[in-house]
Amino acid sequence: MTTDVHDTGEIRTMPEYPHLTATSRIDRAFIESQLFPLCEELRNGKAIDERLGGRALYSLFYEPSLLTRTSFERAMGLLGGQVYHTEDASQFFPVSNASHIDNIIKILASMRIDVVVLRSSALGVVERAEFADALTVINGGSADDHPTQALADLYTLRRELGGIDGASVAVVGRLEHRNVNALLRGLALFENIGVTLIPASGGVDPDVLHYCEERGMRVAIERELEAVRTADAIYLNAPRTLAHARLLRSRGALSLRIDKDFMAGLKPHCVIMDPMQRSGDFAVEVQDERLAFYRQSENALVMRMAILADMLA
Repeated sequence: MTTDVHDTGEIRTMPEYPHLTATSRIDRAFIESQLFPLCEELRNGKAIDERLGGRALYSLFYEPSLLTRTSFERAMGLLGGQVYHTEDASQFFPVSNASHIDNIIKILASMRIDVVVLRSSALGVVERAEFADALTVINGGSADDHPTQALADLYTLRRELGGIDGASVAVVGRLEHRNVNALLRGLALFENIGVTLIPASGGVDPDVLHYCEERGMRVAIERELEAVRTADAIYLNAPRTLAHARLLRSRGALSLRIDKDFMAGLKPHCVIMDPMQRSGDFAVEVQDERLAFYRQSENALVMRMAILADMLA
């Protein structure tokens, strides 16, 4: 067991279990030497070997989720493991402050749960769950991070573009969101990355921008959609709700229409990604191979299979 010394001088015991709670703690060498190859192995049908037989995953979600929860649960099932969840964790596992999560995690561990996928935007909950040191914790979406979504998006970029180094990525829509924070932190692991931010409402967390720029990422903020024409990949991140989308449209802040004319103005190889948070937001009026939405969701399943297999097998 190791220790971690915080700025306050406090020494905290680091857990022995493997965890995935922060994009900033992911290593490029690990992604490229272990996760990406494992993804290709699992994608090609070698996963149905019950390698996680007897293992159990619990989805502990304090906020609604379709893709993250479904892909983790399906991934565990494909690997031979068992899955448990509650529809609304706040009704059954209430957390009024971060320290309460210790008890919840230890209860689940006592019932022989091996891994918890935890979604909560409450301050400190994911970090406290990790330090409970009772079982493996995966961040399924916190207030400002979503590491498994970042890994899925990086895997998609690699498959679609053939590589990530040197990529130019335009991010359009709601920038004040965990998906965008995680993607930018993940891209910062690679070389010669250029990112163009086109906000529909708020902007990226300044701390995240500083983190990325310190690592050599070129970041530009634009207001016009013309800026996407030089991108190798466009990442759409939708408004929170349909009402939010309508409000932004009424202010002229959201008018992206993906039609034949829009696609014709992009680079021939430009891929369009969307973590499928769509709520009547961006109008998609064309069929085009460069729209990678469903390939991206399949990649998320495969990546989460790889994550579980690496952590638990």
